[in-house]
Formats: sequence, structure tokens, C-alpha cells
Amino acid sequence: MPGDLPVTRDDIDTIAAWTVIRAARELARRLAVELGPLDLSPVEFGVLVQLAAADGLSQADLARAVGIRPQSMTTLVAALHGRGLVDRGTERGRGRASRITLTTAGGELLARAHPLVLASNDWFGDQGAVALVTALRPLLADTTGPADTLP
Repeated sequence: MPGDLPVTRDDIDTIAAWTVIRAARELARRLAVELGPLDLSPVEFGVLVQLAAADGLSQADLARAVGIRPQSMTTLVAALHGRGLVDRGTERGRGRASRITLTTAGGELLARAHPLVLASNDWFGDQGAVALVTALRPLLADTTGPADTLP
């Protein structure tokens, strides 16, 4: 019931995890605006950059690296494949782990998108991006895959 827990807006803003969640949503929205002219979403960028760092990934590995449900990756990969940005390989089907790779067109689009995404570090001011990554990186330490090998 409202009022049972005396909480103010300032109290809410001191909850670090909730603040990070809210900030992540806002940053995703801003990044979507930056990538919009390239017809690329932040998650699609994540897929392309993960594939650039690996020599092919399964859909499950790619979903873990990007941070989405494996079921969502099926639709996403199909759309990227339809645009000629990724290759799904020839061994597709239930029980077969096909390796998804970046196509030449996907690499070219990533080369155009990467500077836009990298420029987002400026949103955090001098040394802010470094401090933020340093603070948040331990939360991602239990992930495996290509994301852990990127500088």
C-alpha cells in the first residue's frame, strides 16, 4: 500500500542498481538515435561487433555476449541475414549449432557505426567513460565469450 514505506524520490535515486537500470535504458535510447541514420539498433550493433571479434559464434553464444534471450536472437539473426550483414552458415536446424559470421557488408556497416558508438564515451566527460567502465566491468565478469576479449 502506498505510504507504508516512507520513500522519497531522493531515496529512490540512492539505489545504485535501479539508477544503473534507468541510465542503461536512457543510454540505449540515445544510442538508437545516433545509429538510426544507419538503420541499425544498439543490439544489432552489439551483434555485429561481437561477430567482428570472433571467428563465428553460435546463436546461444551470441545471445549471451549481447545480453538478450536466445529466443530473441533467432529473429534478430534472421533479419540481419536478410539484410546481408551476417551469414548463418549451412548447418542450420534443430540440434545443429550453426556458426554465425559477419559478412563483408556487415563489416562495412560496422566500420561506419563504430565511430558513432565510440563517440558516446564523450557523453561522460573527461575520464568519465574510463571510470564508468572500471566500475561496471566487475558486474560482467561472470560472462564468457568474445565480449571478454574486447579491449
